[in-house]
Amino acid sequence: MNGLAPSVLRSVALFAAVTGAFASLHAATTEEGLAFFEKRIRPLLTEHCYECHSADAKKAKGGLRLDSREGWTKGGESGPAIVPGKPDESLLIRGVRYWDKEFQMPPEHPLPSESVKDLIEWVKLGAPDPREGGSTTATAKAASKIDYEQGRKHWAFQPVRKVKRPAVKNSAWPRNEVDFFTLARMEKARVVPARDADPRVLIRRMTFDLTGLPPTPEEVEAFVRNATGNRPSAITNLIERLLASPHYGERWGRHWLDVARYADTSGNASDFPVPQAHKYRDYVIAAFNADMPFDQFVREQIAGDLLPATSQSERERRIVATGYIASARRFAGGTGEPHLTIEDAIENTGRTFLGLSLSCARCHDHKFDPISATDYYALYGVFSSTTFPHPGSEGKNRPENLTPLLASAEFEAEKKVW
Repeated sequence: MNGLAPSVLRSVALFAAVTGAFASLHAATTEEGLAFFEKRIRPLLTEHCYECHSADAKKAKGGLRLDSREGWTKGGESGPAIVPGKPDESLLIRGVRYWDKEFQMPPEHPLPSESVKDLIEWVKLGAPDPREGGSTTATAKAASKIDYEQGRKHWAFQPVRKVKRPAVKNSAWPRNEVDFFTLARMEKARVVPARDADPRVLIRRMTFDLTGLPPTPEEVEAFVRNATGNRPSAITNLIERLLASPHYGERWGRHWLDVARYADTSGNASDFPVPQAHKYRDYVIAAFNADMPFDQFVREQIAGDLLPATSQSERERRIVATGYIASARRFAGGTGEPHLTIEDAIENTGRTFLGLSLSCARCHDHKFDPISATDYYALYGVFSSTTFPHPGSEGKNRPENLTPLLASAEFEAEKKVW
């Protein structure tokens, strides 16, 4: 036969349809997709669409509700508003693009271009949407109540306390307090500790771990000789040498730079180069190499420009440290959508220093974390009173016209609320 039988074709078509439905459902529930919805889409719908298309509207225009997944799936008088994964076939996208004169959303004026791009990207992701039912005012008020006492009981919010070390069977194996906890868990899982590593293996592991670079042949041979005579002393000396290496700060500082979302460009679609971003990178590396106390490291990055300094060089170093805040994403060439820059700064501050996503609190109190909308907008007030230096200069995107991001004594962040 040159083709498939009709029954086989029908089976293939059915399988494709079912697979597509599951793929759409998966996209709608992935953590990344839901985070994108909470961060970019829910606030947009609340600000621009709910007045006419929600349970709180006197009458949903066109019978369309956009305050729940069920609402846009069912659609209004013109049918479903969104076809997940297909923005060109989605009525909502056609409306916000102003493609049809008779169907334009919002009718008074078009959305900002960045908002339209976000909606298109959301639909491409499969329109992830965790909302159920509708959001009436009464429901919103009920959801805003948080049991703070229960939230404070979460393990991550407990103060550090001394814990009694567990008992172990092989009491000769532990060499420090941490080893007792490690071994107790291993014994529970019936795992036998591995034997000590050969000196040649050990120096490679330690050198790669602490500097990200391999040891030289000479360093390997010297360590082997030292370890043959006195292994504990050889290990101590090796660690001290590696911690004193400038490569230590480069190796471990990069992990912090990942958390701080460091880049040499401004992010987003425009993604302008930021010639002086390297100053913040160098500050982080130097802080690791100087073994800076973590509390000082945090304070300088959030409010270094406000801290007292004993010298001009110290003042300039602390101003550079606030590059953590200055590296927030820029939108519309660094001159538009400032609230999105502030939102990025708040969200990253929560993730970096608290291990919490704060974006949901833009619209409602967190259900489990002790973060309220009041907390969110208190932080918003801090960042809105902060001068964010822009990577572009009035739309002139040539590198020679880029405003320096960080670091001269003239950069003054106008924080008034901290």
